[in-house]
Parts: sequence; C-alpha cells; structure tokens
Amino acid sequence: MTILVAGASGFVGQALLAELAREDTGTPVRALVRSEFDALRLRERGVEVATADLVSRRGLDGAVRGVETLVYLVHTLDRAGDVVANDVEAVQNTMLAARAAGVQRVVFLGCVAADEAARARYLTARWAVELAVRQSGLRHVILRAPLIVGRGGTLFELLRRSVDRSPVVPLFNWRNTEAEPVALSDVTVALTMATLDPELDGRSFDICGAERTTIGAMVRAFGQSRGRRRIYLPLPSSGVLIGEQLAWTLGRLPHREARLLLETLQEPQVCRDPSRRFPLGRRPLNYTQTLAAFAS
Repeated sequence: MTILVAGASGFVGQALLAELAREDTGTPVRALVRSEFDALRLRERGVEVATADLVSRRGLDGAVRGVETLVYLVHTLDRAGDVVANDVEAVQNTMLAARAAGVQRVVFLGCVAADEAARARYLTARWAVELAVRQSGLRHVILRAPLIVGRGGTLFELLRRSVDRSPVVPLFNWRNTEAEPVALSDVTVALTMATLDPELDGRSFDICGAERTTIGAMVRAFGQSRGRRRIYLPLPSSGVLIGEQLAWTLGRLPHREARLLLETLQEPQVCRDPSRRFPLGRRPLNYTQTLAAFAS
C-alpha cells in the first residue's frame, strides 16, 4: 500500500519526501500537489505524483486510490477567499475521499498555537482542520509544531530576510512572544516516525525545539549567527500591515500569506504540556544548533 504526502510542494512536504526516500522503507510514496508545475519538478526527481485540487475535489479520488497512510500537510494560504472556510472544505473533501478509497491512517501536522480561542485566522483554520481529522473516523496521529526553522518556510524566511537585507530591523510587539522553535529536520524525523509506526495511532504530540526563547531573541540570534550588525528597533504595534509590506519589499514573499502568518506571532508557540512532546529518541536541536544546520 502507498503513502500519500498531501501538500508535497511545501517546504515541509519536500523535506519529508527526501526523508522517506532516505529511509528506503520499500513502501511506495506518492506526492499530492495542486499545480502541474510542481508536479513536473517532482517527477524530474523520480517521485510519483498526483495532481488534485482539494477544495474543488478535482483529481482527488484518483489521488487517494490505493493509499494506506495519508500525511496531511495542506493549507490554503495562497488561495483567494476565507482561509478557514477553504481549509475546512479541503480537509473535509479529503477525509471523505480517503474513507471511500479505504485509506487506513492519517498523519496530520498542525500548530501548537492553534486552538478554539486563537485570534489569528490561520490558527483558527489549523484548529478546525485538526478537529476534522479527529472526527474523520480514520485512525490518526496528530503532530503540532511551533515556528519551524528551515529554508522555504514563509514565516522564518520573512524574519531571516529582514535581518539579511535591512540595516534597521523592526521588532513589533510579537518580540516578547515565547517560542520553542523547531528544526525542519526534527519535524521531518517525527513525521516519518509517525507515518511508519501505527503504534502511535490515536495520540497527539507536540514537536518543539529544546529551548524556550522569544521571537525577538530569535531574530537577534539569527543576526549574530550571520555576523550582521543591525539596529533592532522595538515598536509598540503588531506590525502586521508594515510586516506585510516588508515581506514583499525585502523578500518578495506573498502579501496575503505573510499577513496571515504574521498574525500568528501574537500567540505563544510553545509546548504547554511536557507529556505531549514527541518521542524523537534523542534531544531535539536547540536554536543555536538549528541555525548552524540552517547555515550549512
């Protein structure tokens, strides 16, 4: 039976495909993406690819055919309309198609800051998707991560490019938000373990880094790791609108996606219950180690 990685064009999805290939489990892996451009790039790497639009259901039934384990990494940040409605439509369509196709298990990656009281729309969407997976009737494993440090992640790329490309780095009121940033490599190891080990079914885990810091301290530490001499300017506002403009000006990052993700920085990105930490089998990387790996 096949493992299907839905959302395989994202930075976590691409890293997971590489990790599963290194594991060489003997189980076929199929990538699910929305655009033919992404499909072409993956096929050039020898990956089996299915294209589907989860909101409209186009191609979805064929994509889940023959699948035993579905890894759900999908979000709709880049889609017009309400992100909560789009995310819910996508996950409900996928769970219905998965049940009809005989899919046995779902592995979902959400966010530690997502809950019913979250103020950010993206976090509300992540919470709604998690509930849909829990209520799908399929065996499932829920993984939740804070800010992920790795190339291609929009939120970390915004923070990184602000430091790399501007002599003055604004630190808005999210600078005091607590976080336990996690390395992309630790996330992909946890996802791989959850994908291959059905003994984890029915459980929920947080994949967090080894230390607690603040997002402002993360920005400063990144500058130090790169040898950047910068002026860090504390500002009293949330900075969402300014940050959205900076995302495009400094990093050519999409306006809408940057805005929705910047809103999430108001919520603590930490593991609230130590018993929920994912059993990696080793200590996760701390932020200094993560930056060193990021730079290599």
